[in-house]
Amino acid sequence: MSSMARLKQNKLGPIVSDHGAKAESMLYPFTNADRRQILRWDDSELAYAELYEALEKDIEEADDREYMKLRDTTKSHLESCMQFLSQAAHTLELLDTLDSGFDSVKRQTMTFQEACDAISSEQTRLEKLADDIETNLRPFNLLEEFTRRLNTPGTDFVTQDGYKKMLEALDQCILYTEQHPTFMGVEIYQMRFRQCMTRALTLIRAYFMNSIRDVVNDVQSHISAKALNDTTQPALLYTKFRVDAPLLRDLTSEIHQRCEGHEEYVSLLGDCYKFYTNARRKLISPIVSKRIADMRNTMPDLLQLARQSIVYMRTICYDEYDLFYSLFSEGDDVIYNLLESLTEPLQDVLRTRIIHEKKAEVLYELCSLLQGLAMHDNEDDEDEDQEGYFDRVQLDFGRLFQSTLQDAQVKLVFRMQAYS
Repeated sequence: MSSMARLKQNKLGPIVSDHGAKAESMLYPFTNADRRQILRWDDSELAYAELYEALEKDIEEADDREYMKLRDTTKSHLESCMQFLSQAAHTLELLDTLDSGFDSVKRQTMTFQEACDAISSEQTRLEKLADDIETNLRPFNLLEEFTRRLNTPGTDFVTQDGYKKMLEALDQCILYTEQHPTFMGVEIYQMRFRQCMTRALTLIRAYFMNSIRDVVNDVQSHISAKALNDTTQPALLYTKFRVDAPLLRDLTSEIHQRCEGHEEYVSLLGDCYKFYTNARRKLISPIVSKRIADMRNTMPDLLQLARQSIVYMRTICYDEYDLFYSLFSEGDDVIYNLLESLTEPLQDVLRTRIIHEKKAEVLYELCSLLQGLAMHDNEDDEDEDQEGYFDRVQLDFGRLFQSTLQDAQVKLVFRMQAYS
């Protein structure tokens, strides 16, 4: 314990010298109590000096403690600031490292992006190339499918919906080979596609002939059974043929629309024409010949025979004309050849009667009758066109009797010369 503390304890009573709540009063040289104590001091000068020194030392120590405390606090703050600066510098180093890393990542990302763009462009190019290759190979790849389908036994599959699409695909394949003559081996594929098309149209011809043959055999069986009369004749000779007429017309149209520039297709269509006209001639000619023979035997008058037989033949010819165009889309020359062959029995009878006819007025009326056939047909055509019923040129019935008209005119000239 210091002398000042002892002095205070012995003389002045307890003096607080700790650094607690009383520490602030020690900053002053003397407190009020100290002053009062000094004023009441009655000891010697030595004791006073000791007291003064003790008090001064306590004051110095008190000032030193505050200074030390401030110094320690400041040092602590300084150390903290230095730690903060060190940590900040370390953080800056880390940030620099991160920034450098980010720059590296950015460069690598850009390089990667460029590589991805290049790969994407290459992928797009390769995909387009693959699509082009697939497009170019598709027609050639279809050849095997065409061949397999066309080698199917029978001909009924030509009536399926997919058959027409197959023909259209064959057309496209043939056109493609023609448009790309520089392809390797394209001539072989073009030839094989042509062979497939010929095979496909040949199957249509076979189906058409088989269908007509079946109907003809059915009709002939009824004729052989004597089941043909005025009531059943139209049904047997025309209605049965019209049952499958729309389908057969579509099939023959497939051949017709491909005939231009291809003789083999023309030949196939010609076979259909020939088979049909022979079948119709085989069915109709005996009936017409018998009917004309009956008229010839019962009608000795030339004009009566001509009128009645022409009315009958007109009905036959128009029915045949309509039936023909229900099966074919074109073929005027074919149907006229058929009709001319059907009218031959009548023309032979009329020609014989004309040769033996001696009356000029009869020959004149016959010529007028035959000349009026064409005019009558033209008037009928105009009426029908106005109604919008027909979408094709109508039958020129007068054309069928041109040779008979010429015979009658020649005979009339001869008779007129005989009178002059």
